[in-house]
Amino acid sequence: MSDIMALDIETGNYSWEIGGWDKHSLFEPTVVCTWDGTEGHAFTKESIEMASATVHDLHPRTLGDHLQKHIDAGGKILGHNIRKFDLPVLNAALDCWTAGDLMGKSESIIDTKLLVDKAALSVGKVHTTLDTLARTTLDLSKSMQSSDAPAAWREGKYLEVADYCLKDCQLTYDLYMYGVDNGIVKSRNMEDGSIVEIEVDWNE
Repeated sequence: MSDIMALDIETGNYSWEIGGWDKHSLFEPTVVCTWDGTEGHAFTKESIEMASATVHDLHPRTLGDHLQKHIDAGGKILGHNIRKFDLPVLNAALDCWTAGDLMGKSESIIDTKLLVDKAALSVGKVHTTLDTLARTTLDLSKSMQSSDAPAAWREGKYLEVADYCLKDCQLTYDLYMYGVDNGIVKSRNMEDGSIVEIEVDWNE
């Protein structure tokens, strides 16, 4: 366990079905996972069993208490694009009060995507998706594409989606730790495909 806990969510619908990414209240959260380096937790709308995580019902109070406990212990919530997507959706669509509260506490949130986007301005146009950063930095890849998750959930592949969500948490956590240990993450230049190093400061 560490003072950093990664969070990721999956939804059962697509942005184009509801009119855009900014329609946070219209998304349908199906799975929320967290990973603190040792323990995994999965909050789901369907009953599943996971060997790699403790499973809970996806309820705003249950999830909120889980997040608040970590914050109260002095921890931070980590995520890739967590400020623009995960937390706003949990606040607006799930009515999770803790997510809404966290959105106003910048000191309690680390958003790897926003920080890499900012740091990458000095090296040119690069890809900052979690998949590209994980492949180039960690030599690891996502178990599923984000665009596949809603369709998989509709097909009843609940465990597969939950596993994917948890693994994204683990990738984000490992990417963060790599940046802590090395001061950089890696990505690909959009123009020539070359691998570039991006200096990161997660404390900004």
